[in-house]
Amino acid sequence: MTTGNPTVPRFVNVVVRTLLRTPAHRLLSRNTMLLSFAGRKTGRVYTIPVSYLREGEVITCYTDSGWWKNLRGGAPVSVSVAGRRLRGVGEVVTQAHQAAVESLRTFLVKSPRDAKYHGVTLAPNGDPDAGDLDRAARTSAMIRIRLMPE
Repeated sequence: MTTGNPTVPRFVNVVVRTLLRTPAHRLLSRNTMLLSFAGRKTGRVYTIPVSYLREGEVITCYTDSGWWKNLRGGAPVSVSVAGRRLRGVGEVVTQAHQAAVESLRTFLVKSPRDAKYHGVTLAPNGDPDAGDLDRAARTSAMIRIRLMPE
């Protein structure tokens, strides 16, 4: 649903996308946003729901779908966060595997409902399974969006 995960039925993304565009966005917008970007080859604008973690003017999200390739080298994006439309630059973060594991661990601890979308089992105390996390970090792309001042 919110990672751009190909295992999530398309209709779920349609429902989430629709809900996030209404005043009822409050049901999801604490950690789900709409991300819009242009395709590199076609120029077509795509809008997808993704889970996110916001720290100041930086938003981080992860996906195991191929849409992240449109953000290589940095690309203009817009996001709808908590009902507000913001602009920024999205980029794919390239990092060593262990750093990717740790950043994904931090993300999943703060957004545990996303663990299932990455195939990561959580222990009763909320810690992600190390083996699952290692595998997920190999197949997930980290996206960092730097918001522009309003």
